Amino acid sequence: MADQKPNNRNAMAFPELLAWAWSETPPVHKRTANLLIHIFAVPLFVVGHILFVVGIFSTKWLLIAALSCVVVSLAFQTFGHSLEKDKPPPFEGVRDFVRRLYAEQFCNFWRFLFSGQWYASLRGRNDA
Repeated sequence: MADQKPNNRNAMAFPELLAWAWSETPPVHKRTANLLIHIFAVPLFVVGHILFVVGIFSTKWLLIAALSCVVVSLAFQTFGHSLEKDKPPPFEGVRDFVRRLYAEQFCNFWRFLFSGQWYASLRGRNDA
């Protein structure tokens, strides 16, 4: 599927987008620094969302902490991807950004990690 580029990711059903994004995950997560950044930054993104939900029913400081976690996470991941030889495909707009972001942060990263592919990429580093 990686060699078949869809015409419009915005028109894809979410399961189709998830499968497409999964095919794009390993090639853009090869460098040691990027892998280590993601092992920290993706959980930070998830924590940010948990803090947001709790903050809705609590204090504005949790909402500020939640936003900070998400922003820091995305900044680190952007930096990590800038180190990669192969870059993720560009976003096709806001809808594509949001859907791919959540597909990656809540689904495909964890699949990448728990399937052993994150570790395999780390062991087969491509840091040259």
